[in-house]
Amino acid sequence: MLPEVYTDTVACIYNVNGKCKGMLTPKRLHILQKAFGKAKCSGLHGHIKPPTISFASELVGFITRKDISGSTYTSKKSKDSFSRILPSHITTAFQKWALVTKEKMASPLDHDPKFPHYWSEHPRDKVFRASINAFSSQFSGFSIGTPIYHKNTMSLASRHAIYSAAVNTEETASFTLLPSWNKNMTTNPYVSLYRKHPHSCNLLGTIPLDQLQYAKVPFWNNIEIPLSKHSWELQIIAIWNTKGRVCLEAHNKDWLKELAKEIP
Repeated sequence: MLPEVYTDTVACIYNVNGKCKGMLTPKRLHILQKAFGKAKCSGLHGHIKPPTISFASELVGFITRKDISGSTYTSKKSKDSFSRILPSHITTAFQKWALVTKEKMASPLDHDPKFPHYWSEHPRDKVFRASINAFSSQFSGFSIGTPIYHKNTMSLASRHAIYSAAVNTEETASFTLLPSWNKNMTTNPYVSLYRKHPHSCNLLGTIPLDQLQYAKVPFWNNIEIPLSKHSWELQIIAIWNTKGRVCLEAHNKDWLKELAKEIP
């Protein structure tokens, strides 16, 4: 494995053949190095098969998996959504006012490191301290999630959150941020799920098109290509149980107003 090559703004990751597999911002590279070290110290690497060799080799492997995952989608909206990352002020607001400590449906390349727990898709992402497969167990506690912009994935995330809220005996609130292709969301298949479960589903608000700014992408392949301009609003859906709502009110009775102040 060749070493990473640094410039002032990027880190180039090469494989054993000297081919550049991808580029990262130094900040994201340091986040991954820290996560790799913590996972190793906590013993997570001991359960990985085949065994881990080095941080560099795992990084190249991860970037390859990311490319494969993205290639399974044909829609440009779906492909681009792998790089649609929530800006830090939004995740910070949810952490501060909505007690969020978990990030669902993330990846080592885009998760917010201020959350102590995040869930990724591929089993080997454990080497970067990820929990695996958000849908393999009930959602619990307070989490935020931005599923891939594909109708089946968004519907699955919605159904799983609703089921979790219904059966979980502990405080549960899953905040899901979903694109609205039109103002009434009438063409989105997950809308009917929310209408069928009004007790557990609540539209908290909408981030307007002109105020929705995704975070700058911290990774790319061999050339940095800016994301195309989006044409949708982002709706914030809370899927929760009674204990979750009571806990939020007890934390701060004005939590929703305070959250709205920090999210346009």
